[in-house]
Amino acid sequence: MRGFRTLIVNTLVALLPVAAEVLRFLEVFDWHLYLEPRDALWAMLIVGGLNIFLRRITRTPIGGDA
Repeated sequence: MRGFRTLIVNTLVALLPVAAEVLRFLEVFDWHLYLEPRDALWAMLIVGGLNIFLRRITRTPIGGDA
């Protein structure tokens, strides 16, 4: 599982804005009330950069055993 944790986190981060837009379209949750679109872009950029950094310092190959 160690080699897949970074991929799982990155996948969830990538799907979060898609899920937010689907929920807004379905009028279930309007994320614009809590986070401005410009702020959301910065948040995704920061999280993506942190994930790249964490992947870079990880010793376990993607999908590999510990």
